[in-house]
Amino acid sequence: MAMISNQKSGDNSTNLQAGGNIVVNNKSIALFSIEEVAKQLMGSVFGELPDGTKKQIKSNQKSYFQALSENLGQIIKQNEELKEIINSPDFQYISKKSTISASRSSSGELHKNLASLIIKRINNNSEGLKRIVYDEAISTINKLTTDQLKIIALCYLLRYTSYDKILSWETYKNYLDTNIKPFLNFKNTNAEFQHIEYTGCGSMGIGSWDLINIYKRQYSFLFLNLIEKNQIDDLNLSEEIKKEAIAIDTKEDKYLIRFKNKTDLEKYLNDKKIDKEVAHKLVSIYENNIKNNEDIKKKISEETNIGKELIKLLEDSNLAHLSLTSVGIVIGANYFEQIVGEKIDISIWIN
Repeated sequence: MAMISNQKSGDNSTNLQAGGNIVVNNKSIALFSIEEVAKQLMGSVFGELPDGTKKQIKSNQKSYFQALSENLGQIIKQNEELKEIINSPDFQYISKKSTISASRSSSGELHKNLASLIIKRINNNSEGLKRIVYDEAISTINKLTTDQLKIIALCYLLRYTSYDKILSWETYKNYLDTNIKPFLNFKNTNAEFQHIEYTGCGSMGIGSWDLINIYKRQYSFLFLNLIEKNQIDDLNLSEEIKKEAIAIDTKEDKYLIRFKNKTDLEKYLNDKKIDKEVAHKLVSIYENNIKNNEDIKKKISEETNIGKELIKLLEDSNLAHLSLTSVGIVIGANYFEQIVGEKIDISIWIN
């Protein structure tokens, strides 16, 4: 079997060599012998096969371990702890399952997802529930099509996450284009959603979640109407609070409350120890000046590149009836990272 080599020199080197040690940042890490694992799988799992099939398996393995080598720099465990993790029966079992899945498929996308999940599995070894969930995700992801991965990732992004880099209407539009658009084009059939349910990544419910309500709650500031000045002036807020919390629209000669949503505003007022009655009135003014759902839907549809398509997709598919399990959340977040390149901390959902 050909040796796999991917070596770079320098202080921040990442070296991979089949049959030998893996080196990350000049620290010797005995992750496993790629050549030995491949040989064992060829004989014990795949048995006697035609030469052409063996050649394809080796090619698949090479692609997978190349993807793995590119992720090694993300390992946060130190040498001794890492050796203990990779020598444990649990990790040996799941790493071989991952290699078997990769060996059976020529999908570079699957190889990248498996490699990323294996690294996360190492980093979360001491976290009981996370370790189990990553084990399940590694065992499950090869059962999902690209269309199903898109559905899971889109459900995760729309229903379960809030994007803290949305600071203006332009950044919101950019968020839709870069983070949401890549997942919109999928095969929209009942079978796709049924299979997601079958794999244990999600469940279909009678009820549904409403994206307009989610965006209205998370990013209220994008959908605020301007406020008549007397409504704010009558509260007799201090100059400090007015300077920090209130902006003026000189064109309309009206006010705008600066906060992203009700939760952020309430936290600010509480931290500033504002009189509870005054704080309650300001929060009520804020809420009363958020556009209604129809106006929000119209604004998203008409003033963003993909808003109309996104809203129609939710109306025409089962997406809004889908809830994700912990395994679905891990797979959705991991697939998002592979496609978009941004990291997601899933600790809020799995802890």
